[in-house]
Amino acid sequence: MHIHSIHDEHDDAFRQALARSGALEPREPTTDLVAGALRRLPHTSPRVAARRAALRQALGRAATVAAVALLVIPATAGAFNLMRGVETPIGAFASTAGQSQMRAVILAAIGQRLDMSLVRAPVGALMWLVQVMAVVLTLGFWPRRSAVAGMTLLAMPFRTFGTGLLSIGLLIAGVAALLTLLTATLAGLPIAAIVVILAHLPVALGIAVSARALGFRLARHSHPPYDLDRHQIKAAALLALPAAMVTFISIPAALLVLYILAIPGIGALIHSQGGLMVFE
Repeated sequence: MHIHSIHDEHDDAFRQALARSGALEPREPTTDLVAGALRRLPHTSPRVAARRAALRQALGRAATVAAVALLVIPATAGAFNLMRGVETPIGAFASTAGQSQMRAVILAAIGQRLDMSLVRAPVGALMWLVQVMAVVLTLGFWPRRSAVAGMTLLAMPFRTFGTGLLSIGLLIAGVAALLTLLTATLAGLPIAAIVVILAHLPVALGIAVSARALGFRLARHSHPPYDLDRHQIKAAALLALPAAMVTFISIPAALLVLYILAIPGIGALIHSQGGLMVFE
């Protein structure tokens, strides 16, 4: 007994209609389709691409090992110098110059030059300009990641602040301990300078994320845009004002203000996994 369904009849009718229209006839691919497929193909063979990927991975591992060695070896030597009571380069410099003379030089440089009102004004203006430019460039280079981190900051402000406060505390403690070991040897002094510079990169990123969140708050969009707009530039300018204004009182206090501004942004970066995870 043969069962013939309505679906089979519809399928046969559809095939006949396609055959009459010529849709089932084989056709040669068009030129633009072939060109687009060729553009998507890799320019090298899979074997060469695999070799290049393996070479890049090996170079990355070698660079990581070299960086760790450059950091660990001077730190270990500095720890041995401190345990043996060997005079450190900074201690030798202080004993040579004399503690009183060194203190007088520092006080003269800070009290008579940096604390002068004629110097504080351009320093504050320069600090404001540099912070605005750094924030705008960071938001321009990483628009989506900074936007995701900024939305995370707005969604969970207290958790991000707590996480950022703990993170920056651990960062300061770790860097201070590492600098103590690195500055105990002469070879560790340039590495210590590099460590200080690299340690401030999370602070710069945190300030940029805080400015991103402030820009979203100023824009009042239901779905914050990823592109850099005037609200983000205005937020960067507003967020740079506290440190610039505190500069008129004390320059070291201005650095403390920058750290405080970076705390919620660092926490947002951690919770959003560097701007890769959207918080819902």
